Amino acid sequence: MTLRRSVLPLVLLGASSVLVWAGCIFDCKDNYDSEVDSCKLLYDDPDEADDLQQCIQNAKDEYQSCVEECTS
Repeated sequence: MTLRRSVLPLVLLGASSVLVWAGCIFDCKDNYDSEVDSCKLLYDDPDEADDLQQCIQNAKDEYQSCVEECTS
């Protein structure tokens, strides 16, 4: 019985940590999607293709940094 009482809080802590991590990753993805949409609105002219590509690359880099922060 004592073992159950000591294991249950650890299981709940682990489960809540997974939910926080998943929420963090979801927030990163949501921010990435929003940034890409903004890039597409900002650089909608074919002459701005290089700027669009750079903007999307910046969004990807920010996404990667965000995910790394979630996992550390």
